[in-house]
Amino acid sequence: MAYSEIVEGLRTCELFAPLGEQEVEGLAASLAGSCQIEAYEAGDTIFTQGEHSTRLYVVAEGQVLLQRTFYLGDRTATTSVALLGKGRAMGWTALLYGPRYATASAVCQKPTRVISVEGTALRSVLEKEPSIGFRVMERLACMLGDRLRAAYSAMETHL
Repeated sequence: MAYSEIVEGLRTCELFAPLGEQEVEGLAASLAGSCQIEAYEAGDTIFTQGEHSTRLYVVAEGQVLLQRTFYLGDRTATTSVALLGKGRAMGWTALLYGPRYATASAVCQKPTRVISVEGTALRSVLEKEPSIGFRVMERLACMLGDRLRAAYSAMETHL
C-alpha cells in the first residue's frame, strides 16, 4: 500500500480528526507496516458481530452498514445501527485491552475499499505518544457515545 494512501485515509478519518497534519503523517509512518487496503464487493461482510476483533477499519471509499442483532428474550431482531461512508471508522474494539469482540456486523452496501490497521500496533503508537493518544481516545469516546445512542434508538423500534 502506498504511503500516500495511508496518510490520506488517516487524514480523512473521523477518529484522527483532532490531529494536525504532521501528527497524521507521523502516525501513518509509524503504522505503515501494520496497514493494508482491503477491497470488498456489495454484500460482502467485513466482520461479524461477536467475532474476535484485531483490526480497526477506515472506509476509504464505498459504504458500509453496521448491523446489530439484539436478543430480547425469545425474540431476535437485527437492525441497522449506522451507515458509514468515506472517513468513518469501525472495529474500534481492536483498540482495547483484553478480549475484544465486534459489537456489530459490517456489511458493504456497494463496492468498498477500507484501510485495515492492526489494533495492537495502533495502540502501541498511541501509548508512546500520550498527547496524540489522549486526543484519539477522547474522540473514540465521543464516537462510541454516538453509536450507543444510535443502537439504543434502533433497539427501541423493535420493542
